[in-house]
Amino acid sequence: MEQNETLEKDTVLALAIASGTSIADAAVKVGVGRTTIYRKLENPDFVRLVCEFRDKLIAVALGRIADNLTRAADALAGLLDAPEPHIRIRAARALFSMGIRLRDSIDLTARVRTVETELARKGATP
Repeated sequence: MEQNETLEKDTVLALAIASGTSIADAAVKVGVGRTTIYRKLENPDFVRLVCEFRDKLIAVALGRIADNLTRAADALAGLLDAPEPHIRIRAARALFSMGIRLRDSIDLTARVRTVETELARKGATP
């Protein structure tokens, strides 16, 4: 029974830390001392749990961002027709900058996948 409570507290604590709650606020929320939290953060299994929760939170946020990228790009592209020249210039700069960064990111992702595929083919682990 006590082990289940500890597991539940660890889960709540890990989620709180993963979502950006301060150590002090997390301690109050879970009902443990800050020293206990710092001790838990020295445990690789607990840190892994925090990282797993953080990864899931980030994945959800990225999904929401991806759902709205086209809309955001359309809004930015619409500013290219703004009557004020400074707005048109800033929109153009933003589009160029983001376009180049996105292209670089896609290119890098493709290269990493190629390397991973080649390593897997040769029997090495990335």
